[in-house]
Formats: sequence, C-alpha cells, structure tokens
Amino acid sequence: MDVWHVLLHSLKDCALMLPVMFITYAIIELIERKTSFATNGKSLTGKGAPALGALFGTIPQCGVSVMSAKLFDKGIIGLGTLFSVFIATSDEAFSILIASDKRLDIIPLILIKFALAVAVGMLFNLIISKQKEYGGEVFEHESVCAHCHDEEPTGKFAWVKMYILVPLFHALQTFIFVFLVTFVFGLFFGEDGLIGEDAFKQYLSSVKYAESFITALIGLIPNCASSAIITGAYVNGGISFGSLVAGLISNAGVGLAVLFKNVKETKRNLFILIVLYLIGALSGLFITLISGLF
Repeated sequence: MDVWHVLLHSLKDCALMLPVMFITYAIIELIERKTSFATNGKSLTGKGAPALGALFGTIPQCGVSVMSAKLFDKGIIGLGTLFSVFIATSDEAFSILIASDKRLDIIPLILIKFALAVAVGMLFNLIISKQKEYGGEVFEHESVCAHCHDEEPTGKFAWVKMYILVPLFHALQTFIFVFLVTFVFGLFFGEDGLIGEDAFKQYLSSVKYAESFITALIGLIPNCASSAIITGAYVNGGISFGSLVAGLISNAGVGLAVLFKNVKETKRNLFILIVLYLIGALSGLFITLISGLF
C-alpha cells in the first residue's frame, strides 16, 4: 500500500472543499451578526425549508452537505431541513451515472430522493414544532458562536477579523477533521487501500438479500469515495437499483463528519445517523421488493 499516495489524494480532495468551508463560515458569521433570528437562537423551520434544502441537496457537490451541517449545528436551520439536504445529496454518483450506459437511471434516482427528502424533512420539522408547542425541546443548541462573539471587534479593520480570520480559523479546523476521516478511509478502502475498492464491490455483489442494509451502511461513511463505490457497483451490475438508492440516501458526503466534530452533541448526532441509515435501508428494500413484483 502506497501511504504517500493516499495522503496526497486525501489532501487534494479536502483542499477542494476548503474554499466552500470558508465561504460557509463567512455566511454563518454574517447571519449571526446581522440577523435577529440567529441571535435569538431560532431556527429557519418554515414550511418550504425542507423543499429548498432538498433542491440544494440535489446539487452534486459535497459542500452543500457541509454547509447544511454547520447551519444546523448553529441552530440556523431545523432538523427536518438538515435531513432533506442529507437525503437529497448524491455527491459523486451523478457524474458516474452520466458517464455510464445507465445514465437514464439518474432521473428516477433524483425524483425518488427529492420526494423522500421533502417528505422526511417536513415530517421532522412538524414533529419538532409540535414538541415546542407543548413546551418540549427535541435538541438544544449552543448559543450561536458564543466563543467568537464574547467581544465585538472594533476599529477600522474589525471586519477582517469578523468575516475573514474567524471563518478561516473555523474552516481550517473542519478541514483537519475531514482530512483525517478521508485519510483513514483511503487507507482501508481506497484504490491502494488495505481492502481495496474492487474487493468492496465484489463483496456487495455476493450478498444479494442484504444489499440495501449493507449499501446504506457504506453510505454512512463520510467520504465522497463511498458514493463512488456504491454507484460503481451498480453501473457494473453488482447491485440492484434499490440498493443504489439505499446507499445514496444514507450518504451525506462529509456532512456527517462535520456534525460529529461537535462531540458535545454525540447523542444527537447518533440519532441523526441511525435515522438516516434506517430511511436509506428500508427505502432501498421497499424498492427492491416492488421491483421484484414486475
């Protein structure tokens, strides 16, 4: 195994995300300082929020899931909206499907994921709104970036600290965390990994009756390569369409890794991970069973 190659490949993948992370934190900083809903700790949980989240989630870019994870962690968007983005996200899958002879399958894939993302998002936002109506709180968020806002910067160049240095610091922190996750994944499942991508695909093709549950589990791995492996297995005829859907529903790109960076909210993050897995696995199994009837 060429560890140096895995290291460079991981750095390259994560470096492409760094500008998106910086822009995300800059936007969050602007929202926190300039809008009343953020400073009052309220979430953007309007009826149309899950649909908007699902729409942005369909953009084949893992930066969208990263942004949604950070906005949720700050309490700026609701849990349902986060789920809508995560479920709709497909990352590397679109480019692989378009380049294959199964490119038309991208249409039902997008429709299924979008419809499910909106439905799940609206359901969770409704549940949480009912909880608040009866005086309960599903999740508690930290005060918005309190550690950064204890003292308001003053002076001619205060904006440099607020909108460049603080976002850059947070972006670099997240970059290091995501890089470590990506590097470890590459050591085991990359092209030059201990297990290898081809071996992964062969294993998937040998477990037909449990495909959806296994691909959904693989989809939880917070790395762009996991969606590539699942889609590659489908294109090569190794798994069914239902198993493809299962893996891509649970796959939220690097978004899950960003959530788990907040160790103070481990229980919350585990809840999100388990729900995402079950939605993916059961949806894929349902599609497989329905397909078998025709």
